[in-house]
Amino acid sequence: MIKSFDELLKKAKKLPSKKVVIPAADTKSSVKAAILAKKQDIADFLLIGNKSEIQNLIENIDANFMNSFEIIDEPDSEKCIQRGIEAIHNNKADLILKGKTDTSQLMKAVLDKENGLQTGNILSDVFLFETKERLTLMSDGGIVLYPNIEEKLGLIKNAVAVAHHLENPKPKVALLCAIEKPNSKMPSTIDADKISKMSKKWKKIGCIVDGPLALDNAISKSAAKIKDIKSPVAGDADILIMPNIEAGNIFGKALTYYAHLRVAHILIGAKAPILITSRADDAETKLLSIALGIICTE
Repeated sequence: MIKSFDELLKKAKKLPSKKVVIPAADTKSSVKAAILAKKQDIADFLLIGNKSEIQNLIENIDANFMNSFEIIDEPDSEKCIQRGIEAIHNNKADLILKGKTDTSQLMKAVLDKENGLQTGNILSDVFLFETKERLTLMSDGGIVLYPNIEEKLGLIKNAVAVAHHLENPKPKVALLCAIEKPNSKMPSTIDADKISKMSKKWKKIGCIVDGPLALDNAISKSAAKIKDIKSPVAGDADILIMPNIEAGNIFGKALTYYAHLRVAHILIGAKAPILITSRADDAETKLLSIALGIICTE
């Protein structure tokens, strides 16, 4: 089982080379991430955007990589995205890293019924964060607004798929709520109770699911013991499923900006992994997301 980002990077290096397309790549953090990935021999890149600006960024960051990237000159951000998606369809790239475009702009093209990257499955953001003990997954803080039961099943399935790529054969999934017992005034607890009872489904997918669980009881064995919570997931969750996008978004950003943990993102459910890191994310976060995306192409 991969338990740290350093282990994740090592595995990515050992895999066959993949190509990452970056639409609207003329942004410092994206170019720096591409250079970092090239230095570690993790991936090749197709950079789409203002060519002169991209070249200036490469020269300023590390001029030794001036001739290391395929660059397509395209100043229009929407056309950058279209060409990036075409590269996936034409097998000229294996995954997409968002450049300086808005997530909504990228997702509109991804979800286009004629030329997009839909598969019929739910698309969800899987967030990966590193503590001293392990890597933990969280979903969804970026795509699905207020998931119903069917959508939560999709979130779990996508997150479990990522956990399997991280060599965790049977991840433990916690359905997070504010309390541990079903309460009709808190719909997320009712959903969690119903979902946790679908044991046949989870056995088939390859995971263990339980909820409702509060965050402390999902990740702390001592908290679960004090509250006398008996669950195979309590205190040992590998995957945290949030009740809605607001909880997921706030949780993810709190880990990034308050706890200063190393994190990565990946969008699962499309024809290729999509890395929708924030434009405010630094180059290291984008590098780690690239490594995660490469792992998930296997």
